[in-house]
Amino acid sequence: MEPLYKPDGVEERWQRIWEEEGLYNADPDPSRPAFVDAHPPPNVTGELHMGHALQLALGDAVCRMKRMQGSNVLFQPGYDHAGISTQNAVEKHLATQGKTRQELGREAFEALVWEWLHEYGGKIMLQFRRMGASLDYRRERFTMDDAYTRAVLRFFVHLYRKGWIYRANRIINWCPYHQTSLSDLELVHVEVDDALSTIRYPLADGSGHIAIATARAATIPADVAVAVHPENERWRDLVGKEAIVPWVERVVPIIADERVQLDFGTGALKVTPGHDQLDFEIGRDHGLPEPMVVGPDGRMNDEVPELAGLTQEEAAERILAWCRERDLLESRESYRHAVALCERCESRIEPLISLQWWCSMDELRKPALEALRERRVRYHPESQHRFAIDSLENAPAWNISRQIWWGHQLPVWECPGGHVTVEESAPDACAECGSADLERSEDVLDTWFSSALWPFATLGWPEETEDLRAFYPGNLQTTAREIIRLWENRMIFSGLELVGEIPFTDVIIHSTILAPDGRRMSKSLGTGIDPLDVIADHGADAVRYGLLKMSSTQDVRFSYDAVREGR
Repeated sequence: MEPLYKPDGVEERWQRIWEEEGLYNADPDPSRPAFVDAHPPPNVTGELHMGHALQLALGDAVCRMKRMQGSNVLFQPGYDHAGISTQNAVEKHLATQGKTRQELGREAFEALVWEWLHEYGGKIMLQFRRMGASLDYRRERFTMDDAYTRAVLRFFVHLYRKGWIYRANRIINWCPYHQTSLSDLELVHVEVDDALSTIRYPLADGSGHIAIATARAATIPADVAVAVHPENERWRDLVGKEAIVPWVERVVPIIADERVQLDFGTGALKVTPGHDQLDFEIGRDHGLPEPMVVGPDGRMNDEVPELAGLTQEEAAERILAWCRERDLLESRESYRHAVALCERCESRIEPLISLQWWCSMDELRKPALEALRERRVRYHPESQHRFAIDSLENAPAWNISRQIWWGHQLPVWECPGGHVTVEESAPDACAECGSADLERSEDVLDTWFSSALWPFATLGWPEETEDLRAFYPGNLQTTAREIIRLWENRMIFSGLELVGEIPFTDVIIHSTILAPDGRRMSKSLGTGIDPLDVIADHGADAVRYGLLKMSSTQDVRFSYDAVREGR
């Protein structure tokens, strides 16, 4: 007999026996109090890493304790289709074969993604089991299974009929690589070195000029006004006059607006509503036109024919050379500032005005905020509770449409007359004009739109099922702080709106587990640590112990020493 206990084989055998004996099963039982942890479904973009394992260890520890206390515990498993993350991963896989999704076509690409799902979905559940997680594996769910999809479409139609979902042309974050809109929460911001050019805009009456500093000379042809702060002593006397935009020589008004920064550049702002969030807001308030000179591919479009097809850098050089020849380029200096990138491909985001679908937060947030302020839902630690309230109070309208192929296709049909019909299933005719010639929108929903239904769609909603009555509302969520805005808050307002009750009472915000070298762990970036590798050496119990010991509210590097201590 070997002197030391070796978990390999033993843990797997007991996990199988306990599953076969139904020890993790949760069925409605009114004689016992229910305890529910709808475990966060991991994305199907690769194998799990230690960050997921920590989340699982926390939930599993609480669920095991509750079982020993006599509760009827539902520990819900499943996985998320992950929208753009999954599409990006599959496209990278295609690239290794010298192929693109465009060459495959939408139908074949979607079939390939389903193959990816079947491969990685099985691996995820294997890892859950190998971690010793006491989930009810009979209840495995996927955010794009048929029943779940019906719930998602019901949610969309419900909000549309209340007037809270609408279509509008607004400024968005556009990823030129993925060719889709993104929410503010899907961006990363990095410091970059650019050039800040100060350019003279001649006054239309010939009496002088107004100087403007910009890091985006390529967008000058889309300028429709010059704005100054009403307290700007240098320029305020020019308000009401007109200036001439260089290159296109367009005459535009000089306006006053308190949103202009007094301490940036010269204190005057070129207003380009088509390519900047602040400019868009100023333009809408002042009734300005909204031309765009940058296209969806990030290059110059046909609005200015002589620049069409150029990169923005090439266009900027031509415009600045034109200004230099006419003594309009006052100065050019280095400038370090933050820019937004797509968090998945790291392409520089292009603000564009686009016709998209939006979900208003004005009414949806009210009952959720009330639940948070009354502490019917509690985030732990307290600092994260305050953050949850602040982020929901300030949440803007949610851009919920995406121009990708993988995801829940919008239940929206349009006729040749431009009328829109929104139904859960394909309508026979246009609701407004009766035309039978309908075409479904190709857009899909933001993946977090469907994730928001996880606590109750997994129980059969919108049907009034026995499971829904027995296990909703739930009790616990364990998650990382970066998805409080993306997911947790949205589950709260969705549950209150659709079911009339909070989805859970407590949210534990755990630490972010970094790789041992301090880098972010990521399935897609390949920096994750496979829990199976560590379990193979030390056993699942030791890994769970080590992770729980590491857990705090701060970022922590994964520690093999803590796992060894658990062994």
